[in-house]
Amino acid sequence: MLSGQQAQDDAGRYSTAGQRYCIGIVGAGSVGCYLGAYLCQDSALDVKFFGRETMALELAANGLSATSFDHQAYFAQPVAFYSSLNSLIECDVVLLTVKAPALVPMLTQLKRFLRPEVPVVAMQNGIGIGEMLTQDLTNPVLRAIVPFNVIKNRAGQFHRATAGNIVWQQSQHAAVNYLISVFNHLQLPVQLTTDITAAEYGKLLLNLNNALNAISNVPLKQQLLDASSRMLLALAMQEWLAICSKAKIRPVPYTGLPNAMLPWLLRLPTILFRRIAAKMLPMDEQARSSMWDDIQAKKRTEIMFLNGAVVRMGQLYQLPTPVNTLLVEQIKRLESGEAEPLSISEILQQVGRHS
Repeated sequence: MLSGQQAQDDAGRYSTAGQRYCIGIVGAGSVGCYLGAYLCQDSALDVKFFGRETMALELAANGLSATSFDHQAYFAQPVAFYSSLNSLIECDVVLLTVKAPALVPMLTQLKRFLRPEVPVVAMQNGIGIGEMLTQDLTNPVLRAIVPFNVIKNRAGQFHRATAGNIVWQQSQHAAVNYLISVFNHLQLPVQLTTDITAAEYGKLLLNLNNALNAISNVPLKQQLLDASSRMLLALAMQEWLAICSKAKIRPVPYTGLPNAMLPWLLRLPTILFRRIAAKMLPMDEQARSSMWDDIQAKKRTEIMFLNGAVVRMGQLYQLPTPVNTLLVEQIKRLESGEAEPLSISEILQQVGRHS
């Protein structure tokens, strides 16, 4: 993987050479709108947003703004927002920002309106996204990983609540590389990588906490200061790290610590954990996981692409995954609305009985 400065230096070499690129952001929810607000700052880009009619009305009434825990702010008003994909035919690059569970129905529409040479940058959490897309699309497919959390503070305002650099699969597409240069110029750093699998596996290690945050029903910072919650996360991470070792893949670290040390860090007394974690992963007090957002909105979550992927790969490599299996079961209960999930302490007790 390239460093943030290397990526910035490399991306800075690219320009539009007088050409105006049309960028389509498909599935423009929190992440799509946040990234789109940055891209709208560049006069060489024609940014088109594709999403729900309710979002179109919201942005028409309130404009679009992107703010950040580090006090950056960008505004875009008005924006071109479409509730159908007809205008996708005009786009030179597509940022695909729908959640992983919505990919399959979206693919049919993409094939109807996308020109075959247009690169698609898939920005979903989870394992196997690129393979899923290349089975159905003839377009060039790239992966990009957004490690930070985006929340909506109010209508039209999307706020980055946690730290982290975007990780982007390296490519030779001029329009894609120009987008990267725009993000870097606006202090939204992008790191380039030639090993997207290692990057995906590293991001999953952090995303294993999404389920715990949804179950705990409290902000991320409060949840991570709970020793029982951290213990469960440490155990879930150990299951995934054992699978990565068996698969001979070294996940990319995102926190500044070696991945193997994260379970150790999580087991520290809360007073020590608080001091170390505050420097590693800054976050706002109100930050929550996207899985919590989906549960509140009564949507299908990404659980089968996250903890569910750990369970599937554990079966493949014949390694036990009791913690991630329990987390999948509890999120499925929340999705169904039929029963309350077990509490964090109750899940930890069940894990203890099975160990």
